[in-house]
Amino acid sequence: MRLTALSLLLVAVLGFSVSQTMAQQTATGDEVTKENWQQHPKITAVRAIVETVKDGLSKKSFRTRTRKFEYCEPYEDSQRTLAIDGRGRVRYYEKQGGSEDSSLKLEHYYDESGRLRFVFITGGATNGSELEHRIYFDEGGKRIYEEQKYTKGEGYTFSTVWPAEQLNIKDVSTTFAAKSRCPEIKSKKVKGRRQK
Repeated sequence: MRLTALSLLLVAVLGFSVSQTMAQQTATGDEVTKENWQQHPKITAVRAIVETVKDGLSKKSFRTRTRKFEYCEPYEDSQRTLAIDGRGRVRYYEKQGGSEDSSLKLEHYYDESGRLRFVFITGGATNGSELEHRIYFDEGGKRIYEEQKYTKGEGYTFSTVWPAEQLNIKDVSTTFAAKSRCPEIKSKKVKGRRQK
């Protein structure tokens, strides 16, 4: 009888310890949360990719092309920029657009395999609001964290969860080359040099 009581006590203590450990793993585990996102290994890995891309852009080690368009419709692209590495992979894509009372710039960062890993959205509105919106993706294209904040002003009607159809997740080169509804601003050649 004494052995049975001791066994029950041991099972109860071990059971509590196991469930406590599982709860701790869930709280501090693999999930990216508002509390841990700045130091989470998945986010720091994405930041390293972003820094590599920024470094490549600043050193001009990517082939970069830009297209500009006249304003003709709200939020049609006014500018598209594409950066491709030496292996022919898209590493950066930027698009800008706006309306009469707001504007947005979406910067897309891709890893060495051409997969979208981070989107940084900045925007502003005539009410004085300034937006910063970050979206982090894992290798499979799943959003692992998204954060929006206004660095200035009271805010605006920008989406708090950015619609996937407004992001350039795949076929970026096709998106860059696509015809716009607005007229493209073509650069002019002057005496062998291009003039914008």
